[in-house]
Amino acid sequence: LSLTLSSSCGGVLHLLEHEEEYVFTLPSAYARSILTIPWVELGGKVNISCARTGYSATVTFHTKPFYGGKVHRVTAEVKHNPTNTIVCKAQGEWNGTLEFTYSNGDTKVIDTTKLPVIRKKIRPIAKQGPLESR
Repeated sequence: LSLTLSSSCGGVLHLLEHEEEYVFTLPSAYARSILTIPWVELGGKVNISCARTGYSATVTFHTKPFYGGKVHRVTAEVKHNPTNTIVCKAQGEWNGTLEFTYSNGDTKVIDTTKLPVIRKKIRPIAKQGPLESR
């Protein structure tokens, strides 16, 4: 058994507070080690763009090589399209430490395991639409 979710499907994220709309694709998901301890790996490119701000990003989820290598590796690049300038690059693990390097030379490291967890706010089931999943 092998499971692949299509990266051709995508979504739109609306940030109402900033009046921004981000259009994005999704990575593929691969079921690994199905005969031992199964786990899911993300792979492929994700494209994110906002027409209002003129920024776009490409995030690459790297699959683990057959021999050696690390799991959950990701690299990314943020571009300001009107000026064709790369404003930020990132690398690391999507579920661990990420290092951001900005065009002005500054760097920032974020450990995602230390970020606060914010619980979802969900409307009561009686107030949800018939096609909502929660």
